[in-house]
Amino acid sequence: MAIQPPKNTAPEKEAGLGYPTIEKLLETEAFDEINKTFGIAYESLEKTTQDNSAGLKKKKSAQKAMQAYELTTELLNELLKIKYQLIKLRKEEAAKKQNK
Repeated sequence: MAIQPPKNTAPEKEAGLGYPTIEKLLETEAFDEINKTFGIAYESLEKTTQDNSAGLKKKKSAQKAMQAYELTTELLNELLKIKYQLIKLRKEEAAKKQNK
């Protein structure tokens, strides 16, 4: 997959939530690589579920993996929504402080 665990696993002075790869992805919003990788993997899994020569166990595993990709995508979308909500709230609070 495109997302690789960080090479340095030592805790940083300013620790995040423990998901540095996801945090960086949300900060930079550089989703091109992950979208491409997810798309390729998802298409491969779809082919497996439609392959008549694949066994039932393999098809079920492919369906579960597809669902995992879908849920991961939904999670990233939700995290982006929350990010923008927080940015909006910070701007509103800053505007309120300036008006006082």
